[in-house]
Amino acid sequence: MGQETAIQTVDAGPAEVVSVDPMMRMLESVFLNPEIPADRISLAMDMRERQLNKEAEQAFNKAFAMAMAEMPDVARSGENKHLKTRYSTLDDLIRAARPVLARHGLSLNWETGTKEQLIWVKAIVRHADGHSISTELQGARDNGKQMNALQGGGSTETYLKRYTGFSLLGLSSGDEKDDDGQNPQTSITEQQFIEITNLAEEKGIPLEVICKAHAIEHLPLLPASSFTSVISRLNKTEAAK
Repeated sequence: MGQETAIQTVDAGPAEVVSVDPMMRMLESVFLNPEIPADRISLAMDMRERQLNKEAEQAFNKAFAMAMAEMPDVARSGENKHLKTRYSTLDDLIRAARPVLARHGLSLNWETGTKEQLIWVKAIVRHADGHSISTELQGARDNGKQMNALQGGGSTETYLKRYTGFSLLGLSSGDEKDDDGQNPQTSITEQQFIEITNLAEEKGIPLEVICKAHAIEHLPLLPASSFTSVISRLNKTEAAK
């Protein structure tokens, strides 16, 4: 009588149900079918990419809305001695925003560089799933009093980071203007700052000249009521050349 071999069986239990993305199932069938033309495969891949992008955007919108609902008021540790007002610094923004954004898979960062002697800054809010939003500003190097070229570049970069960050998140920095610049006790807006610096750069006029004429240390402190006259003088300088 031959030796008998005992075979032990193990009850694996109910099979695990795996959810399969319908789009992935369709792509698999496309790739496995040699009769389907290459352009159909490319079309299917494009459809899949659009679907993923849409899902990432939806996830971003949900996370961003929840983060903004939790966002605290940003501290105002900065002081504008010229206007005797308080404002939120870039550090205030980062300390308030980044922890809240991180809880929802979001991040706030900046890209910087130079473009035709102008400093540009792009603020970016990214989500873990890949979708992002951004805004970009640029301006000339700050050449205020007692500033070397490196310090001037850093000053402008910080200024642009601050404004793009607040703008992208829709938060108040404490120095927004809602009076069309008619109040002489308000300073120029970020868009007016950019317009002046770009025009001054184009005409070869140092920002220090403008600051000295208006008795201010840095261009962002320029009273809003002086914006029109500064632009007019810069344009006249061009006409006189």
